[in-house]
Amino acid sequence: MENLKEILATPKQIGLLLGAGVSKACGLPNIYDLTIKAKELIKNEHFLDLLGDIDTVEDILNKTQQLRVLLKSGNEINSLKESDISDIEKNIKQVIFNELSIEINTENFYKLVVWLNFINRDYEKEIFTLNYDLLVEEALEKATLPYFSGFVGNVKPFFITDSVEDFQGIYVKQSFVKLWKLHGSLNFAKDKDDKIYIDNNIGESSENLLIYPSMDKYLSSRKAPYISYLDRFRKYLIDREKIVFVLGYSFCDDHINEVIVNGLSNNYRLSVIAFAYDETTFNKGKELLGSHPNFSIYTDKKKYTNRKESEFDNETNIGDFNNFISIIDEISFSKTNQE
Repeated sequence: MENLKEILATPKQIGLLLGAGVSKACGLPNIYDLTIKAKELIKNEHFLDLLGDIDTVEDILNKTQQLRVLLKSGNEINSLKESDISDIEKNIKQVIFNELSIEINTENFYKLVVWLNFINRDYEKEIFTLNYDLLVEEALEKATLPYFSGFVGNVKPFFITDSVEDFQGIYVKQSFVKLWKLHGSLNFAKDKDDKIYIDNNIGESSENLLIYPSMDKYLSSRKAPYISYLDRFRKYLIDREKIVFVLGYSFCDDHINEVIVNGLSNNYRLSVIAFAYDETTFNKGKELLGSHPNFSIYTDKKKYTNRKESEFDNETNIGDFNNFISIIDEISFSKTNQE
């Protein structure tokens, strides 16, 4: 534990990859919570007959997309028409959007960005997140830390592809936190002319650009702005010496896993350190990335480092985002007092 604390306390270039587990720890729903809400919403008995007991919201959206393709010619399946499926899919997506838009306390995210700013004080600061919510943005603003996500403007900030790779200060100062939302954001929108912008009041004239959990997410990730973000993540991992902390990620996105594997394989000065909430995620991470000596993963009482599994001596499960925050909060506080 002392070795890990030393890593967490020593200024160096550190990046973050955030998954749904961090938002869940702060009170937002995860995919299982969203599945319950989605199933409660569906009233069409003919569609419900096609669902299994263990189907998640991702499975449900996969089925709606498959059915829409099959029903385009005007056919019916189990008395279902294309319009029925479109309505179900639209309603499920609206539930996801609404459930992730609730107001919650961002204190732990605030502590996370304060620590990141402290530890990276001599380096560029980058956060990659798979979450749609605005918790990181709210925390950065609470800490009065300027940040940039590739959008420029004030009334309706618009996306500039070239800005994602700008580290010469053309679009944004190098001291800004760079925030790359790999699966989109609640306030990313596209208008009828396909212009991408930030809209905090998405209405009838625009559509949100979330990459919803379904088989289409891999196709969607190849579109703007996500292709730019994913390329940035790939280049970030293969460039120079750095540590990337992975928090709240379940290792279930193949396109993200591919980028991490590429970084570990091609940059021996990169260290990826993951924190898993449960043993299932721990084993998944170990299975996918454990052959790389520059990958480590921690969970409750267990760790996997240098391609070896061993016991991990810590009072609480460090894979829980709130417990992780307790440790870096203690480190940040003690360092501040010493200085």
